Amino acid sequence: MLAKAGAFLRRDFQTQSSYRLNFFMQVIGILVSISIFYFISQILGTAISPYMSRYGDIDYFHFALMGIAFYPFIGISANSLSESIHEYQHTGTLEVLFISPTPILPLLLMSTLWRYCWATGETLFYLLTAAFLFQADLNWMGISSAFVVILLTIFANMGLGLINASFVLVTKRVSPLARLTRVITNLLSGIYYPIEILPNWLQTFSYFLPATYAFEALRQTMLQGAKLSDIGLLLLPLIAFSLILLPIGLISFHYAIRWAKTDGSLSQY
Repeated sequence: MLAKAGAFLRRDFQTQSSYRLNFFMQVIGILVSISIFYFISQILGTAISPYMSRYGDIDYFHFALMGIAFYPFIGISANSLSESIHEYQHTGTLEVLFISPTPILPLLLMSTLWRYCWATGETLFYLLTAAFLFQADLNWMGISSAFVVILLTIFANMGLGLINASFVLVTKRVSPLARLTRVITNLLSGIYYPIEILPNWLQTFSYFLPATYAFEALRQTMLQGAKLSDIGLLLLPLIAFSLILLPIGLISFHYAIRWAKTDGSLSQY
């Protein structure tokens, strides 16, 4: 199994490295994104400080940095499986995966490993660039706790990822739930602004999103130096989302596979 995972990583690394211009443009995009939020922070000054008092003496730039740096993990865990299936459908190789001696779900999960590796590098590049170019004051001792939070966040969103993958497997179309979840997460989970600025009725909905707890925990670890024991109340909802959504996702994926095999549509696109 490890050899197969390594083969997927090598394949995707070689594919990624062959598009050097795309890599260069992604780096430029990160630099531009960080710069934009830095200059927005300069304009806002201390106007937003009352909403961020619980994080200590930080400005908007530090708040937004945590959101944009760690968001890729949430997007990947919710969408990478469905994107992989869509890619295999488009290239006509999905049926080949199904006749492999390795079960289909582990194969699909292995095909997403490179995306997680890339997201890790992307996150570190965000943080290092902010620290060296814009003097971001980060608690680097909290990076290990932050990645524990990310791991729990991945599991909390993976159930949704399986549901999205099930939809793509059956319909050969992008899951509308994936788009809706992305919009709602960007709006309500506190990526770009504290949820306290939202109307009270919208704040209520934000607590039904795993990302809300994830970003709060990440800001406490990376900006305040909180340990895992200090953010236990934020980790519990992530664990609860995992225990609820993962079984639902696995069941839906199981029935999607059964339907696709019965319908004989694996080789169709």
